[in-house]
Amino acid sequence: MSTSFVLPLIVSVGLAILVTTSHRRLPPVVAARAVTITLAVVTMAAVPTVWIVAFGFVAHLSLLGGRLDWCAEAVGVGAPVPFWVGVPAVMVSLAGVMRVRAVMRSYRRLRHDGPGGVEIAEHDQPFAFTLPGRGGHVVLSSGLLDMLDEAEQGVVLAHERAHASHRHDRYLLTAQLAAALAPILRPLAGRLQFSLERWADEMAVAHCGDRTFVGRTLGKVALRSVAPAGAIGFAGLGGTCPRGCIARTTGGAIALKYAGCVVGCNRHDRSVGRLPASSPGPPDHRAVPRLTGISYTL
Repeated sequence: MSTSFVLPLIVSVGLAILVTTSHRRLPPVVAARAVTITLAVVTMAAVPTVWIVAFGFVAHLSLLGGRLDWCAEAVGVGAPVPFWVGVPAVMVSLAGVMRVRAVMRSYRRLRHDGPGGVEIAEHDQPFAFTLPGRGGHVVLSSGLLDMLDEAEQGVVLAHERAHASHRHDRYLLTAQLAAALAPILRPLAGRLQFSLERWADEMAVAHCGDRTFVGRTLGKVALRSVAPAGAIGFAGLGGTCPRGCIARTTGGAIALKYAGCVVGCNRHDRSVGRLPASSPGPPDHRAVPRLTGISYTL
């Protein structure tokens, strides 16, 4: 392959290194957008390169009798690709396609485009998350509300609504697709997650007006909450949720699941335990009846 073919990949990797080392010094909004653009650029440079190498390897296989040699030459792979290069390229390409399908399946399963609100999930573990989609649907656990006073609940809610109003799920979707196609970009995708959290933190400060109080509240939540995992990559944008805590029910709703048991969904009364998305104040769990689950439909 010619140098001009590989040059875009070299330049994009250099850009990724630059953004990785400097993103912490940038304002969070700028950092998040810079990292997202870098992820997209590197993916568009790296993935076609890998695919072309994989295609060149397959096209020059002896069992094809040279039938696809002209195709390989047309894309710039005139000579046979070494086995130790071609096989990994093929495996990475196929695995990337399968991972992209899994990411999109998870995103579609969790996306909530209807009118959003705030739901209280009956669960002892403290967690908060925002579902992807236009709805901006926020879920807070009863365990989280029990450990916070009303002012602290307002901080968490402002943080989650920042994720929803600025559609951070789109940024995260870009990162997850990039990491699915090019696993080497996973560290950079983690930098994006960090920048999105900083962005939401700053929005919470702007909403509440007290940086020290916001920092102390979010630190308190971080120390007590549990780590997100799996499909929660999209839902746990601004908070954390027990491992495996989201699952699709047979009725098409989303349920909370932890330690082998599913917290039931109530899909019949959508007003119970819910605050409107534009509500300025924190959820008062003493005045709001608690659900046995959460009651939204994708």
